[in-house]
Amino acid sequence: MEFDKQKASITADTLLSALLQEGLATEQQLVQTLGADRHSGRIDTVELSLVKAEIVSVQRLSALKGAVSGRTMVSENDNAIPLLAQAVAKSSGAIVIDRPVPTVAFVEDLPGNIDKVSQTLGRRDFEIWLMTAPQFIDLFRAVYQGTSSRKQEASSIFEIFDEAINKEASDIHLSVALPPVLRIDGTLVHMDRAPLTDEWMRSQVASLLGESALEDALKKFNRDAGYSYGPVRFRINVGADMRGLTLAIRRLPSRIPAFDDLGLPQAVRQFCELERGLVLVTGPTGSGKSTTLACLLAHMAIHQSRHILTLEDPIEFVLPAKKSIVHQREASLSFTSFSDGLRQSLRQDPDVILVGEARDQETIRAAVQASEQGSLVFATLHTYDAVSSLGRIVSSYPAEEQDQVRSQLAYVLKGVVSQTLVPAITGGRVGAFEVLVSTPGVVNNLRKVDGLLQLRQLITTGIKQGMQTMEMHLAQLVRRGIITETEGEFKARDVDEFRRHLQAGTDI
Repeated sequence: MEFDKQKASITADTLLSALLQEGLATEQQLVQTLGADRHSGRIDTVELSLVKAEIVSVQRLSALKGAVSGRTMVSENDNAIPLLAQAVAKSSGAIVIDRPVPTVAFVEDLPGNIDKVSQTLGRRDFEIWLMTAPQFIDLFRAVYQGTSSRKQEASSIFEIFDEAINKEASDIHLSVALPPVLRIDGTLVHMDRAPLTDEWMRSQVASLLGESALEDALKKFNRDAGYSYGPVRFRINVGADMRGLTLAIRRLPSRIPAFDDLGLPQAVRQFCELERGLVLVTGPTGSGKSTTLACLLAHMAIHQSRHILTLEDPIEFVLPAKKSIVHQREASLSFTSFSDGLRQSLRQDPDVILVGEARDQETIRAAVQASEQGSLVFATLHTYDAVSSLGRIVSSYPAEEQDQVRSQLAYVLKGVVSQTLVPAITGGRVGAFEVLVSTPGVVNNLRKVDGLLQLRQLITTGIKQGMQTMEMHLAQLVRRGIITETEGEFKARDVDEFRRHLQAGTDI
């Protein structure tokens, strides 16, 4: 029999009519099984009674319901996720299905149920599927009761902050449909909590950063902020994935580390003594670039008489203002873009400028120009070594300008620090550094079209000038018993070079 597939709301009456038309039940059976429930309008009660009386199986009921409604039915292979608050899921008879396309399955797709879910999710652009009442019970128990009976939902994000601080976690990751995750000594550890809901995530973002920040994050899918929690400061990024909002939270050290705390090479420490030029600090996300820069700038602020101006997104460390004047500016609050902030800063008589991130060609151009005009500029890049950092700068310019920028770099570049963090044998993590220092050989090769290819060799042979490759430093850390050989190999970009330095047994 053919049913109308206009996707009208499914009701108990339409389902029972189809059951009779298909010959799956008789009037007498329905009267005996359902009694007054036959006309109550509650489709969940009707379906549960039919299955319990073995008039129809769940599989057959599902097929019939799909045929009557024209909607897709939930199958055994579909997984549910707790995007809806438990009370909303129960009252609306709805469960969110784990699919790339936002999808909600209903026992009864009445407008009131759909509206309730739309308001909770903050969206209406989801696919509507159907499921039987027995399927809903199984999914509800698996998603909510199956987890909450063993694991409690975090009462608030501050409960997660407390645990992260107690366990000395470096990062917190919060995602819809997953429990909170901490990064401890570089390893991701799931907290013993129930998966987070979209509603919980939104409420916590609003609580931390305000309703306007939540609205901004929902529109742009990205928001950065700093947040102080007692003596601890966090850097927060609000993002989004296919399930809802995400939070990546970095715990910042409560004090700015000193040189020895970080194990900074002597050549890196000497960058503090420069009067002008460009210094790049590079590495992947979470490699400690911000901490290294804060250490260098804090040393200058305490011991030198300078005007230090920072452009950050967000401000992570509050620098001490001792001998120096310190002005820290935050993106969206006191400047619109790093390139604009750099140009504005040149009118403020800066001696030292920090560029939180040289994200684009305009920012790189402004940083080079600022260092040409006499400031000492520190900038970060998300690159893995000195050669790729300089290559990225050159390649960001149009081909006709690349000769000029090579000449500019040869004139202003003072050094490149590339770093990563490696798990230490005794716990925690230790920094490993690659260092390039500007020498006559480096300057000459920077001016050449193919000169970058020679820089790697110059770093390897420039030990007396304080230079070292990442592989050289990793091998040294292994020989000193600070990290394991396995961790050193994992972090090395050239494993053969790492092994050669390890076997040579010479310190840098």
